[in-house]
Amino acid sequence: MIDGLTILGVPIDNVSMEEALAKIDGFVREGSFHQVATANVDFLVHAIDNREYREILCRCDLVVADGMPVVLASRLLGWPLRERVTGSDLVPLLAQKGYKIFLLGSKPEVSQLAAQRLEELGGRVVGRLSPPVGPPDTFDNDAILAELERTKPDILLVALGSPKQELWLHQNRNRLRVPVCIGVGGALDFLAGRLSRAPAWMRNTGLEWLYRIWVEPRRLARRYLKGGLWMARYFPVQLANNFAMRRVGHGLEVASESIGSVNILSASGLMTGPRLALLEHAESMVAEKGGPLVVDLTGVSYLGADGLRVLTGMLRSASNNARKLFLAGATPALSRTLMAARCEGLFQAVPTVLDAVRQLSRGRLQLNLELGDGWAVCRIGGEIPEGARSTLEGICRQVIETNEFVEFKGEGVPEFDARALVESAGSTCRLVIGDRPGRPTAEVAA
Repeated sequence: MIDGLTILGVPIDNVSMEEALAKIDGFVREGSFHQVATANVDFLVHAIDNREYREILCRCDLVVADGMPVVLASRLLGWPLRERVTGSDLVPLLAQKGYKIFLLGSKPEVSQLAAQRLEELGGRVVGRLSPPVGPPDTFDNDAILAELERTKPDILLVALGSPKQELWLHQNRNRLRVPVCIGVGGALDFLAGRLSRAPAWMRNTGLEWLYRIWVEPRRLARRYLKGGLWMARYFPVQLANNFAMRRVGHGLEVASESIGSVNILSASGLMTGPRLALLEHAESMVAEKGGPLVVDLTGVSYLGADGLRVLTGMLRSASNNARKLFLAGATPALSRTLMAARCEGLFQAVPTVLDAVRQLSRGRLQLNLELGDGWAVCRIGGEIPEGARSTLEGICRQVIETNEFVEFKGEGVPEFDARALVESAGSTCRLVIGDRPGRPTAEVAA
């Protein structure tokens, strides 16, 4: 079961340090690309107004709570996280397991000292690179990826800072051949001894931020102030909605069916608690079948932060497997929950299951021409690929120019503008445009 919750659009996995290490060990054995994020308040702030960043975090295979405020927020929402799992604590423990590690980012002298410390702990540092300061699109990615291919690390530690490190990993996820990639922020500075950790009692009581401001006031005071103000502005909205939404109804029930290639999961009752495992199991069964998925929320009376985490988990599964995912039938109360949690832009939402099926059932482009003496009937259906649009327009323009009467039927293809073709062709033909066969809705004469 995906145990965790979603805070301001960011999914957080409810794992201990030991469980996080076990998951990463499993990722290394599996071998394919996995992205791990260590989320703190700075992550939440960047995700609030950056939909792309929220989507990237939703696609991560593991998101741990790096900051104590994230843990405190989970407690306020009623789904407390087990513990804080910081990148600064995680990285040395990974080194002790003897993994092959590659360091990307940070200053060269810091990277060198961090590499020495990791090797002292038992890690095998197989390479390190320090790209020049700048946006990710200025990096020599071919050279970086070639070095990674040559050294074949088990784990790539990216110390570029948030959100740059997550963006770079996402942009190169299809080219990376590294089992585990982790954005570690300033963890290398701690390893190198350039920065000191707060005393244990401050870390355990959530006061590490105060210590870090004292150590680095110029760099962190403004950032922490912004993070606090933004959390004070947005988190109370999610918190208030969480308490305002009444938990009435029966325990979660899930039913599945299919219409053609479209899979439908219908949920009803309280979408929270242990019974979320039913929905996750049903989704995993559907994933094995393939095809698009529609989650019908019509019967859901309550959606908890843990239920949101399950939905974002489905989004990750759909994105990683190139499957479309729709949420259908969300009531006004559920829509408010999605908005309060900053999740409304993550999902394709439609009023009913039928609306989703209609969109998902649109097949490939189909063109049918019926030609007579000076007349033509042109029928277009399906979905127009971007590369086929100019060819389709050329064919239809030729039909318009060579006939006196043309009936155009483009039901289901509202984005195809036949009127513009008539005007551009300068034809004298009579064009009838109908939404359905035999029912013209407009007549255009050039």
